Amino acid sequence: MHFLNESHILIFLLQVLVLISMARTFSVILETVKIPAIVGEILAGVLLGPTLFGRFAPRLQNTLFPDDTIQWTMLETVSWLGVFFLLLSSGFHVDIRKAIKSGRAAVLIGIIGVLIPIAVGFPVFYTFDSALWGKEANALSFALFLAVASSITAISVVARSLGDLKISNTEKGSLALSSCAINDIFGWFLFSLVISLVTTHSESTLALIASVIGVIVFVLLSVIYGARLLSSALRRVEGTALSQPAASQTLIVSLGLLCGAITQWLGIHAILGFFLAGVIAKSAEAVSDDHRNSVSDTLHAIFVPLFFATLGLKIDFLAGLELWPTLIFTAVAILGKFFGAWLGAKLGKESNQSAVLMGIIFTPGGAMEIVVATLALEVELIGQVIFVAIVFAALLSSILAGPLIGLQKRRMMLLQE
Repeated sequence: MHFLNESHILIFLLQVLVLISMARTFSVILETVKIPAIVGEILAGVLLGPTLFGRFAPRLQNTLFPDDTIQWTMLETVSWLGVFFLLLSSGFHVDIRKAIKSGRAAVLIGIIGVLIPIAVGFPVFYTFDSALWGKEANALSFALFLAVASSITAISVVARSLGDLKISNTEKGSLALSSCAINDIFGWFLFSLVISLVTTHSESTLALIASVIGVIVFVLLSVIYGARLLSSALRRVEGTALSQPAASQTLIVSLGLLCGAITQWLGIHAILGFFLAGVIAKSAEAVSDDHRNSVSDTLHAIFVPLFFATLGLKIDFLAGLELWPTLIFTAVAILGKFFGAWLGAKLGKESNQSAVLMGIIFTPGGAMEIVVATLALEVELIGQVIFVAIVFAALLSSILAGPLIGLQKRRMMLLQE
């Protein structure tokens, strides 16, 4: 049975053309003034969605983005690929071998940097009015999700900021990236578990425990053997007549699809599998930086901007903006991560200035917080108001991160003179 017609295809092509063009244009403009690309990508969707375009020219906006199930399904399918590939490319920043070798300080910063925001945020979010919950939420699942969401750090923003300041390869830069790697693995596992608690509420507790055990085993096997298997497969591919780097790109993307399918089958969301595939690709010796960069550049040129721009089409950000929930979540997310990383660094015997630097480095939520908010909105764990609050916190923390890291770096250099 065939449901698509020529009109669906025409509108879809126009939607993708407009969304990608505007998203990339705004992101390039903002990056020239050191504002993360994600801000421009979301801004494009806000301008084209119900917030502005739909408010001032509703008929024209509905012509380009009609309320049609087939049309939205086409666009959302491509948008979901953006989510998955974003997690894959985020995993490219996580060097698990360096994180394991980095010592006590990195482990403490990474783990405590997750636990403190959760410990601080849970009792705060538990008091939020039930009007802010999603249809599938209860007080426990709602507060637990927000607490975990507030602990997520965007390692891609951190890596970009450290690279811009030319401190990625310094002792403190390596410590920060290793800590963020541990934070990301731990945080994403907790988030995947929370989402599973909501989406599998009809299943038995025993089934959920079995899913968690299955994923833990899969993660361990992937970390131990995944890099070697990927390197072996890549060498075999490079020994064929297949053109490069296209064949290597296909292999890495296929690994993401495989790992995502496995974690989804095990009962934990596919996003964890894609992130894990990126971690494997980072650890595989046969996968060069050129391989990873070529994959990442392609994904960030097409799928990722489309995902973030599409978000603006779903939400009226003016109608969804409420002051107090936004301010409270932003404060918990930024200050909770700062204090958690600072405390972990202090317990790891870092100096006070170094601990402050680690705290600042951990504050950006970036794309990762927005991804978790999107998934929670999809499963109706949160409503529009909380979604807007998380997006605001993620963007603000990402914009502030670079200048604050640079300021603390200069302060440390002055103290050493």
